[in-house]
Amino acid sequence: MKKLLFALFIAPIMLLTTGCPVGITYPLGTPGTEKIDKSILGKWGQEPGDDKEILSVQIEKKDDHTLKVTVLERGPLYMEEVDDFNGWFTEINDMQFVYFQNAADANGTYYHYAYKIEGDNLVTYDVSLLDGGTDAVVSTESFREQIKLSMQRPEFLSSKIVWTKL
Repeated sequence: MKKLLFALFIAPIMLLTTGCPVGITYPLGTPGTEKIDKSILGKWGQEPGDDKEILSVQIEKKDDHTLKVTVLERGPLYMEEVDDFNGWFTEINDMQFVYFQNAADANGTYYHYAYKIEGDNLVTYDVSLLDGGTDAVVSTESFREQIKLSMQRPEFLSSKIVWTKL
């Protein structure tokens, strides 16, 4: 019984501290309305490790507003059941964001990341909702407001990943 209580207590803490993205019902933008950022197209990878979700990914243009994202090599922490996603871009307060959804499930949750290009590298970050958390996200508009509020805090970006072009 003590082990079960410990597991129930520690599971939420692990989710908060490991940097795994949280799926949210609402997108951060309006899919299909903002032009794709061609600078992130291509095949990207990172060094293998026990703390990785994805080791390599292919990002392609599906149309002028949508990405086709394929996970090429899963890492030990990969928790999704699929490898194919659609992706879209949005910008908030001069910060770039990309968000993904299972390509086979138009009603599925979205995964959101801040990103930037540094030289030849793609750098992605998990974003933290530091004001009202996921409970405060009841629409795309409220999600954007939560992001704006959270951006004001230094711990907004976490789990920096540097991707190199393959």
